Amino acid sequence: MDLPSLLAAVERGDDDAALELLYDATADDLAGDDAVALLAAAAKAGRQRVVDWLVVWDVDVDRPWDGGVDPVTWAAENGRHSVLFALLSRSQDPLTEDSPHRRALRIAQEAVASGAGAGAVPPPAHRAIITDLEAELGIHRSPDELMARALVHADPDHDDWFASVWELGRRADRTTFDWALEAARDASDLNRRRFGLDTIHYLDIGFEFAPDQDDVAELPFTDEAVEFLRPLLHSEQDPRALATVIAAFASYCRHPDETVEAVLNHAHHTDPRVRARLSRILHTRTAEHEEALAALLHLAADPVPVTRANALHKLVMSAVDTPELRTVFAAHLTDPYLDARIEAAAGLALRDDERGLTVLKEIRSGFKNMNSPGWGRLGDIDHLLQVRAETTSQGHPTAPAS
Repeated sequence: MDLPSLLAAVERGDDDAALELLYDATADDLAGDDAVALLAAAAKAGRQRVVDWLVVWDVDVDRPWDGGVDPVTWAAENGRHSVLFALLSRSQDPLTEDSPHRRALRIAQEAVASGAGAGAVPPPAHRAIITDLEAELGIHRSPDELMARALVHADPDHDDWFASVWELGRRADRTTFDWALEAARDASDLNRRRFGLDTIHYLDIGFEFAPDQDDVAELPFTDEAVEFLRPLLHSEQDPRALATVIAAFASYCRHPDETVEAVLNHAHHTDPRVRARLSRILHTRTAEHEEALAALLHLAADPVPVTRANALHKLVMSAVDTPELRTVFAAHLTDPYLDARIEAAAGLALRDDERGLTVLKEIRSGFKNMNSPGWGRLGDIDHLLQVRAETTSQGHPTAPAS
């Protein structure tokens, strides 16, 4: 294992390079001191993908780091939520009195009580650690207490916020929905309203992820949620709240075409978060969806790389094939963002355009191994191309599979 190169990749934040280098690591490499040193460096640098890979591949999470530092203690003291839970994923029984889970919970509680990390950027996620560990240990707090934890930093992108809203979303009951609806209607407090809207959204997500969930089952308040959210699609002025409203409406509304029609007018919104949300929701499965097609073509030129890649992906899977669409795909064959470039090439290749096949071949030639970025998506595209070829040989229509 090339530890200097791996440490350099971690230091510069290049997860892709680090994972490509790790592909050739042997069991002996991952059982040695170098792997533990790399785990410590990745954890401290916040390189979560590298941490997750190392933990999954059995690097010793209990072995102390340099200076005798205990990994779980370090992560809990520093509020490193994702690192901590990667480390704890190897723990066998979180309910025992001396488990790492209980130790981490005590450390995080002490950190909050002492005000540790005040003023740090980004703020440590001690409250998220407490929320998630309490849930694992069967301790469930009230919605008001969970919201209070989220609003300490009042950042919807922070782990403290997400842990609270996810814990509430998992409850998927009428009492939590009524509480969230009241919060979402509070025009006097924007952060409280944002949290309420997020909770409404995650109630449906939590329900969908529930074990043994019937695919056609609905929450008892599905219709009520749709009717509450529908007018907000037109009246909501806060961009972050609007992005949540769009996501929640799409989640609760069981009619995809109705969802598309309801949100189309936001494709040209000035806020990138709103456009990003639209790029994940819009679709055009038939040639009649002209407005959706126009919106996706617009989003395919978005300055935010992920948004245009999402839009291009939706266009790839469309049944539409027009000169304008091919022109858009061709324009992105040299897109600096790899995911967008792959989708553009796929869009042409699946329409029997040799330009797409050529670029896919070029991208494939640059792969080092299955940890290379784009490897998985290119595998999906190869499968679609194979299915398309088989369908064509049998004399069936050759529109891209949806």
